Amino acid sequence: MLPISARVLQASRTDRIPLRNRGIPVPQEPKTIGEHLRRRRAQLRLHQSQAARRLGISTVTLSRWELDKVYPTWGHHSKIIEYLGYDIFKLTGLRDPYRNEPEGVANLLKAAGEEIGAQIRQRRLELRMTVVELARHLQVSARTLRDWENGLHRPERRSRGRVAKFIGMYHPDEVTGV
Repeated sequence: MLPISARVLQASRTDRIPLRNRGIPVPQEPKTIGEHLRRRRAQLRLHQSQAARRLGISTVTLSRWELDKVYPTWGHHSKIIEYLGYDIFKLTGLRDPYRNEPEGVANLLKAAGEEIGAQIRQRRLELRMTVVELARHLQVSARTLRDWENGLHRPERRSRGRVAKFIGMYHPDEVTGV
């Protein structure tokens, strides 16, 4: 039996950053945004809560980004670029705020000029609009817009004029093709 003591031992955790977090190794050659964020946090020897504070987000959001479950929205891109010290979005070819994959990998569409959905997406990204913003502008639901962009559906007759005007076509019937 140990004698009772009034002494308390305290150890600083600032010098102890694990190489693994919940069994997830820190990547040596990161390929996704989450891997880049996790690697940078390990380099800076920060805990997730400290890194989240620097980025102005919650620890849950940072965790989801690091695990590539959620993609950072446009509003967070500038803070992420500042935090990493380089533009990860250009480096990895990631442009769409709702997908965490290089353009053309999971989206097996034809060339951008041949597919109306690709033209809509390209124009939306050029204007730095979110799906919700563009859906509101085109007077359709966000789900409908995503379906158009993913090639699952084409704009109906009543939406073709607005879509044609948005992507720069002069005649609404040009939207029907492909």
